[in-house]
Amino acid sequence: MLKKNWLLGVCLGLLGLAIGWTAMGAVSRAHRYIPPLKVTGDVTDVLTLQDPGRLGNMEKITFQGASYQAVKLADLLAKAGPQANAGQLYFVALDGFTTAIKATDIDHSYIAFTAKNGWEAINLLHPNSSNIKSITEIVVVSEGSGEGFTFNVLDPETDLVKITPGQLLTRPLTLYPYAEGKAVVQNDGKDYENQVFTKRRVFKISDLTPLQEGDMLLVMGEKGEYRLVDDSGYFEVKDNSINYLHPDTRTKLQKVQGVILRPPAAGIMDVYYDGRRYLESGDKLLVVVLDGLTYQQCDYAMANGYAPFLKSAGKATQACGVYPREANVGLATLLTGKAPEENGVVTASDHTLQAPSIFTEANKLNKKAVFLDAAPKQLDTETEPVSISDRNADGSADDELFEATGATLEQGCDLMMVRFHAIDDTGRRYGFLAPETMQAISVTDRYLAGIVSRWPGKVIVTGVQGAGSAEAAGAHASFDSEGMFVPYWRMK
Repeated sequence: MLKKNWLLGVCLGLLGLAIGWTAMGAVSRAHRYIPPLKVTGDVTDVLTLQDPGRLGNMEKITFQGASYQAVKLADLLAKAGPQANAGQLYFVALDGFTTAIKATDIDHSYIAFTAKNGWEAINLLHPNSSNIKSITEIVVVSEGSGEGFTFNVLDPETDLVKITPGQLLTRPLTLYPYAEGKAVVQNDGKDYENQVFTKRRVFKISDLTPLQEGDMLLVMGEKGEYRLVDDSGYFEVKDNSINYLHPDTRTKLQKVQGVILRPPAAGIMDVYYDGRRYLESGDKLLVVVLDGLTYQQCDYAMANGYAPFLKSAGKATQACGVYPREANVGLATLLTGKAPEENGVVTASDHTLQAPSIFTEANKLNKKAVFLDAAPKQLDTETEPVSISDRNADGSADDELFEATGATLEQGCDLMMVRFHAIDDTGRRYGFLAPETMQAISVTDRYLAGIVSRWPGKVIVTGVQGAGSAEAAGAHASFDSEGMFVPYWRMK
């Protein structure tokens, strides 16, 4: 009996120790720090992995005599949404050691986590040097300019740089200690100060393309931000996007779409300021907006005989457009004289102006204003637009708009805005310089000749960016020299 009790006591004691060890192990694992692993670069969604248990479908694999629970690298990349033309994958270790493999050769590639090696790349069919431990980042790098986000640098004549975030992450970058702020506390009558910094991977535009002394840069964000800066600031590569920051002025701009080097002095915002000046001086004003007409396209049309009236008006001023390249975004900008981030119209679905327009100024001066548009209403303006329909069903309402403009001229007004659409509609369908688009420019040119000859006051004619040939090709309207500049005429 004593022997049985003794054996029972030993078993219970061992069971208690086992439970204790298990519980202590669980506590240890619960409090164990797992360093994050990021999937960045040319991906739609940046992944941050910090829980091996949430990697998805795990497989048991054997590598160099050891067993691992691992997830397929292809499954991780699918979650991140790599660009369609992903070319290389870079594995970056904690100590900076980096190895790269082709993105197309990952059928037998895995990611595992162990307490000893941290996050580990296991590429069963690749050279052993591709299997690195303690990785902190997997960078997806596109071939070419990429199908998605591209950081663009251009000047008024040409495209200078097209590069993706992933490609930038493979170039030499400066690890810059960016000052985030400081704190001061007082103890025993003495001030104690602490400064906080974050390390940023940065570059300058002059690292990508030569600059001249005194060059200015127009930086545009994807949501209509607009900053004129010099080259003393930095561009930060942050995961799958590019940010602008200036350590002295504290200027910041998230998700930069592109940079215009040596931008022209004129811009479509000038319509508002020129128009207000004309109205305040007692002049009547006609503003003609040509959707989809860009500066390069207009130059080509005039040089090839498609726009004799515009050619007779003299060389157009090259004016900066805005980004995003949506027609109503550009329209809101020229009406208000404010960049999209300020006027509130950033996408095609935005309709409410958050800044006063040229029609507000006309109302203040007791001027009669009319807005004729060959399309359904796109913006809520102080002067309700008159939408002209395609009554003869020929595919464009521009001919009806021309007739309506003539009739309105007979009634008289102080401010008339007329907006034609056929150039943009045709460019979207056929392409930027297609014969059909040139024919649309030719017809619009004849309409302009008839309208301007009858107008008794000042005239402004300008283009507004549309998607043009980019949309015809099935892609998003891009940030390029072909589409970011429009012609601008001041007549009479």
